[in-house]
Amino acid sequence: MYKYILPLFFLGFLNIQIDEKPVAAKSIHYTYFSETSELEIKRSIQVEHQVRGNDVYLECIIPNFTFKQSGGQKKDGEGHLNVLIDGKRTENISTAAFIIKGLSRGEHTLKIQVTHNDLTNYPLEHTIQVRVH
Repeated sequence: MYKYILPLFFLGFLNIQIDEKPVAAKSIHYTYFSETSELEIKRSIQVEHQVRGNDVYLECIIPNFTFKQSGGQKKDGEGHLNVLIDGKRTENISTAAFIIKGLSRGEHTLKIQVTHNDLTNYPLEHTIQVRVH
């Protein structure tokens, strides 16, 4: 991979002569490829929630992301959610909107982690505090 990047990198520093007139190096375009995709860098999570009785209704908005059931090969932009209630992991969630049912009265901490198909975590998580009356 590097044998293609390095020559393109050095072209950016050269001045090219065409008909004896110098052409600025700005006219040369090259692309740099990294192991982290541009989509992963720009990805974020927004969580909306509402408490109704002992249930919490949640909607997770993650741009450039497709929800899939856990398992399979790691593919950027695909995955599911892990939800922890008061530090205890629950089932994997493969939809953007879901309901946590039957919470006991009192304060609860909900932590939502975005996870790849292969169960490794994205650098995305969101924690909210809810109060069930």
